[in-house]
Amino acid sequence: MSRFGPGGSRSAPPGVQREAGGSQEASGAEPGARGDVPAVAKARWGAVLAPVAVDLVLPLLIFYGLRQSGVGIVGATLAGSVIPVVRTAYSIVRGRKVDWMAVFMIIALAVGTVASLAMHSPRMLLAKDGVITALCGFWMLGTVAFGKPLLLSIGRGIAEAKRGQGGGEIWASRWDKEPRFRHGVRLITLVWGIGLVFDASVRVVIAYALPLDAVPGITTAQWIILFVLLYGFMMIYSRKNDLLA
Repeated sequence: MSRFGPGGSRSAPPGVQREAGGSQEASGAEPGARGDVPAVAKARWGAVLAPVAVDLVLPLLIFYGLRQSGVGIVGATLAGSVIPVVRTAYSIVRGRKVDWMAVFMIIALAVGTVASLAMHSPRMLLAKDGVITALCGFWMLGTVAFGKPLLLSIGRGIAEAKRGQGGGEIWASRWDKEPRFRHGVRLITLVWGIGLVFDASVRVVIAYALPLDAVPGITTAQWIILFVLLYGFMMIYSRKNDLLA
């Protein structure tokens, strides 16, 4: 499912195209032409890594740059937090439809920031990202327990972006027809949810246990490592089980 979704390596059901092989419909190339596969792979990784760089690396650079200039912990943290909020808001406007996960992230970030400032707690301000991550993780776990997993809707959106509305409907319709597909989507959503809750727990402990200036760097490194592990598992499992949107 691209960033949040699976990929397949075995023969796909009718109408569902595997990314590994490509197709005339998906790539615009003649059958058997594979010259643009590296470009597609590069574009996919670019789509994954660009938000990571904007949401993690850039705020970190702003934080430590302002700290070197003498700005306080609170001011430097708030300045860095602006970047992810702006990017998320832009993604909503560009998509021209409400992304409830993005809206939730903005509201949670705003509430956490206001609470931290009201309590005059720099450590709570640093720990708020862990709380938001935990809420996202519990949200994902809740969709597994009640209703359809969050990654099903994310994967459908990715399939629509790649192959149009019909492609999204065909991919999502596998949920009603294929028990193995349902199991795979549930498992990947479950793993992401547990991973996010684990990350949040460690992040909050770090925020209250380590020197303030060390917290952003360590928690960012921790999240990058965890993200690589989660994304790697998702893609390997997906390619083996033909789940790619």
